[in-house]
Amino acid sequence: MANETPNPPRRGAGTATAADVARLAGVSVSTVSLALSGRGRVSEKTVQHVRKIAEQLGYVPNAQASSLRRQVTHRIALVVPDIGNPVYVAVAKAIQREAKQRGYYVLLISTDNVEGADVDALHLLRNGHVDGMVLIAIQPSDKLERQLGRIHKPICVIGKVPGDLGIDHVEANSTRAVELAVEHLLQRGRSRLVFVNGPLDTNPARLRLQGYLEAARRAGLEERVVSCAFTLQGGYAAVEEVRSRFPDADALVCANDLIGIGALKRLRELGVRVPEDVAVTGIDDIPECQICSPTLTSVALHAGERGRMAAQMLLNRLSGEAPAAPLRVVVEPALQVRESTGGQP
Repeated sequence: MANETPNPPRRGAGTATAADVARLAGVSVSTVSLALSGRGRVSEKTVQHVRKIAEQLGYVPNAQASSLRRQVTHRIALVVPDIGNPVYVAVAKAIQREAKQRGYYVLLISTDNVEGADVDALHLLRNGHVDGMVLIAIQPSDKLERQLGRIHKPICVIGKVPGDLGIDHVEANSTRAVELAVEHLLQRGRSRLVFVNGPLDTNPARLRLQGYLEAARRAGLEERVVSCAFTLQGGYAAVEEVRSRFPDADALVCANDLIGIGALKRLRELGVRVPEDVAVTGIDDIPECQICSPTLTSVALHAGERGRMAAQMLLNRLSGEAPAAPLRVVVEPALQVRESTGGQP
């Protein structure tokens, strides 16, 4: 009697499994797994035989299950304060590009500036739902710092973090950014500057206030500061406070572009000429600076570049290519002169 070969599963009878491939190939299920993954000591002859049988059966290994067994998801998380902010959109796009090139997907999480939401997001990393994380940290808290110090998994922070945490991070020189704006306005003959800052419970606002105060001190200027939200609406409303408290102001140094664009709209409604009566500067250099009226002079903090570098740091950490010591990169600002301060000289 001739030897009988086990019949392959009938088409339509269900999806082929590793056990089906093993039965037809005459090997163990573990050998099938090793042969199809390219891992382990399996002869080339056996590998080719198993692959041929798998192709005949239409068997495709379950990549997700395989990843879970190895505790690798090929996903990284990006945690942002507000996905509606153009700065974070630029960061997300840059990280997405880098991750895609390295075979990773990006899980995007917006905390909507809710206190403690960034700490909650760390559970994704701790519980193995993602392999690594890029966290944009703008609201410092003791709880967040404690949690960051306890996580021994790949993470990169975009923002300022205490040096003793031992975490890779990319930060912009926000202090210098405001100094550049003040110096530019002084060069344009302005002397009654008002700094329109964001909420002081955020790192960017604290650092930018520091830059303004230092620049004002060096120039012998009176300190003039108002605060608002880091939004279009915040800048729009802040103009009223400026006009009430500092009616002789001849320049607004805005802590970000959204504040600046909102201020431009309100000044235009009030009949205040920009830059003839009041010059306006922003920070971040978002694309909208080039299409608002007048176009907004801004200090670029290179959001896309920060995102790219953070992604590279994280992905190199995941692949074992990063040095043992934590990395810190500071991105320097660059002034972009436009119509709101008189354009290029």
